[in-house]
Amino acid sequence: MKGLRKLLTLVLFGFLAVSIAACNNVGDTPNGENVGSFASYDELKAYLEEVYQNSNNNYYYMNGGGILFESATAMDGVVTTTTASMATDSSTRDYSTTNNQVEGVEESDRIITDGYHIYIASGSMFLIVNADTLEIEYSFQLENGNIEGIYVYQDRVVLLSYEYEYLESDSCFYYIYDGEYVYTEDVDASGDDTDTLIDPETTTAYQGYCVDWMYTYGTGVRIFDTSDSENVEMVRELYFDSTYLTDSRMIDEQLYLVMNNYMYYYGMQEDGFIPKYSDSAISDELVNVPIDSIYFMPNDGESFSYLILSSLDVTDDQEEANIKTYLGSSYRIYMSENNLYATIYRWIYDDQTNIYTHFTHIMRFEIVDGELQYKAIAKVLGSPLNQFSMDEYDGVFRIATTSYTYTNEGSIINNSLYLLDATSDETMNLISTLDGLGKPNERIYAVRYSEDIAYVVTFVNTDPLYKLDLSDPENPKILGELYEDGVSDYLHIIADNLMIGIGRAAEEIDGWTRFTGVKVSLYDTTGDTPINLETYLVEGEYSYTNVAYDHKAFLSFTPQGADFTYVAIPVSEYYDGYWTYSQSMYLFKVYHTGDLEFITKLTNMTEDEEGYYRYFDTIERAVIIDNYVYTLSYSSIHMFDMNNDFAAVNSLEFNPNYYYYWGYYVD
Repeated sequence: MKGLRKLLTLVLFGFLAVSIAACNNVGDTPNGENVGSFASYDELKAYLEEVYQNSNNNYYYMNGGGILFESATAMDGVVTTTTASMATDSSTRDYSTTNNQVEGVEESDRIITDGYHIYIASGSMFLIVNADTLEIEYSFQLENGNIEGIYVYQDRVVLLSYEYEYLESDSCFYYIYDGEYVYTEDVDASGDDTDTLIDPETTTAYQGYCVDWMYTYGTGVRIFDTSDSENVEMVRELYFDSTYLTDSRMIDEQLYLVMNNYMYYYGMQEDGFIPKYSDSAISDELVNVPIDSIYFMPNDGESFSYLILSSLDVTDDQEEANIKTYLGSSYRIYMSENNLYATIYRWIYDDQTNIYTHFTHIMRFEIVDGELQYKAIAKVLGSPLNQFSMDEYDGVFRIATTSYTYTNEGSIINNSLYLLDATSDETMNLISTLDGLGKPNERIYAVRYSEDIAYVVTFVNTDPLYKLDLSDPENPKILGELYEDGVSDYLHIIADNLMIGIGRAAEEIDGWTRFTGVKVSLYDTTGDTPINLETYLVEGEYSYTNVAYDHKAFLSFTPQGADFTYVAIPVSEYYDGYWTYSQSMYLFKVYHTGDLEFITKLTNMTEDEEGYYRYFDTIERAVIIDNYVYTLSYSSIHMFDMNNDFAAVNSLEFNPNYYYYWGYYVD
């Protein structure tokens, strides 16, 4: 069984490398969008069958389906509500917000505050906590799944979750091997493991695996009304069967979901090739996505999954969610106030030259009356590092990529910045390309855009920080380069002509790069070449900050009327070859005059009775409300008074079993 699960996992992650030919019997009616549509489920099925035939039947059966909840009030989750008041006074509090990439485009987070309450997602738990007392005012628990993110809009709270369930089956589904794995019904055999199967038509014996369980999974959306502080009510829920949430965004009250559904990659069983969902605005039961909402896209015929886009008004409990499904997939997104850009990576092998090259397809979906409409596609060499590699400004989409070309002689790395028309239909026309960023063998480590300026970091042994001028999209150019030891993994604009970089210090020893700790660098970007004003180093060769891969762990907060910005980052410090460890939230002041000041470091870790071991309670996030800092781990939240030398004034342990004791000594 373990071997089978491993095989299925490898197949799932290997689907991107498979190339197939596009089917000719897809309808060409645009149906309001510049994509092909299907006239019926039969036509969709015929298309998929030809897909499988062209790919040598390299697919497997997986039984999706199965809704994980029944109604808006009877669910897998257990909800409890306390009697604590959620009332707020009339004064206005100053507080930090989620670190969003684009102003006006909200991103989900695991901790959000409105100044009076703190909304927390920790594993399967959701809590509303009083910011003054740290009392739990409302709690919600998922039985099977994890809450991936929260949105708060006025008196609405949105929870996004990944949900799963193992269900026993009364019958066996067999995977047999006869030159290739295929799915078969139960034939003349029974058992829980490997059996000898007899095909009654050929009397040929096969070895097969019996699968007598069913695994269901999907993406859940739950919307809560918090207007009545004594009666928080779940008012709406959606469930997208057999889907993974790629990302999400919210603009005002409109929520946008980007999901991938791989169900038909594993084969078709009756109507198992049709994506299913439920929306309590219309029904609590799973229903098929309508055929007129399923489209074929011009993505080189590589359609081994469904890309599902959904948008809904979180304040309207009766209006049905808009759902559109495309034969394709997406890995990373960027969203402006006008467009959603979904990307997918493709490897191409040229059997004449024996060269592997990879590309990125970019699909532009325009926001029209709160709905996403497909408009155009583009293809560029290489792939973006993360969402910060992409940006839209003044009708131009910019994307920085690193490309790898593999030949018999080795690999070639190239870093490029592409500028594309964000207003053209069908094809996002290429305006210009800025090629050759970085020294040989360097790749991109960080990108940040600020209107018509871009900053790009490449790295091998030293950190070239490029400042690029994109004011003339047809002629982008390098303004200046700053070379320094180490690398910035994340760049953040603090104020006009002031930028901070979070990354790693490094040194070169015998041609090898050795990281020596976490570095926080402040840059003056006034001139053509950025200037490093100051760098703070957290020593320790194994030390790291998860800001390098999770920008929501970065806190930036400018108090009203202040001439400085608070910056906080979680840092894990390792010493003596991993034998000594500590973890803290480092807090800085960045003065807009160009000074960087370390203030303090806060920890959620506590000693045991002997004072030798520490409770391994790792801080993941922080928020600031007026003069208090709150540090959040997966098991607790701690409150510190900034006006009293950051003294710990309160704490709440809400998930004591999440962490275990670890034998790390802390100096």
